Amino acid sequence: MYKTFSMELAGRTLSVDINRVGKQANGCAFMHYGDTTVLSTATASDKPREGIDFFPLSVEFEEKMYAVGKIPGGFNKREGKASENAILTSRVIDRPMRPLFPKDYRNDVTLNNMVMSVDPACRPELVAMLGAAIATSISDIPFDGPCAMTQMGLIDGEFVVNPSQEQWKNGDLNLTVASTSEKVIMIEAGANEVPEDKMIEAIYQAHEINQTIIAFINQIVAEVGKEKHTYTSCAVPEELFAAIKEIVPPAEMEEAVFTDEKQVRSLCRE
Repeated sequence: MYKTFSMELAGRTLSVDINRVGKQANGCAFMHYGDTTVLSTATASDKPREGIDFFPLSVEFEEKMYAVGKIPGGFNKREGKASENAILTSRVIDRPMRPLFPKDYRNDVTLNNMVMSVDPACRPELVAMLGAAIATSISDIPFDGPCAMTQMGLIDGEFVVNPSQEQWKNGDLNLTVASTSEKVIMIEAGANEVPEDKMIEAIYQAHEINQTIIAFINQIVAEVGKEKHTYTSCAVPEELFAAIKEIVPPAEMEEAVFTDEKQVRSLCRE
């Protein structure tokens, strides 16, 4: 039997079904916010990918025409490539979550968010952001979360938490704030000449809302979260660091990297 968790978020009910679908994934959250539904999954490979020196994380935001009640017709009868909005949404999900994975983790990780239905009052981008965070937090993938995201709009001088699609397009502020329980970790914003104090107020308000979401995610993790799996560390060997310090002393490295004068930096390189 699957479990459903719910909370009130900006005057609407956010509910999450766990173990309802996607049981083969490392973590899966079937998200509902209003009539918007998004299937978010987190999967990871068993072993690290060989020959790389970066964390291979892929984030997908899949838009389907049927989610808004449309069937492609005419020349294009199938879904095309990812839209600009889908690419940007994937990046906004990636940016705050990537640093929360272990720095020495090299297993392939994919966060997939498939939009099943869309309610114009509840933007699917926000639901996907929360779904990715929940799916990863309850999975056995090493993750220093949870994190949460809130969107803020500004209509006639008043803040709107998680605005509708129309409010998002026509308002004076498009602000997305991602937080952990300790601090704000990402800000994505566009505004129509909003005063600085108003912007700061919106960020603080979004951060406070994120804390309620994080508490909600912690409740889910406590009940259905999996134990994090062990993995092969791909950290840079300490011997290599020691060898580099012998060639370039740390004091000289800091001077070369952090000095503001171009001529000094050139002398340091020589």
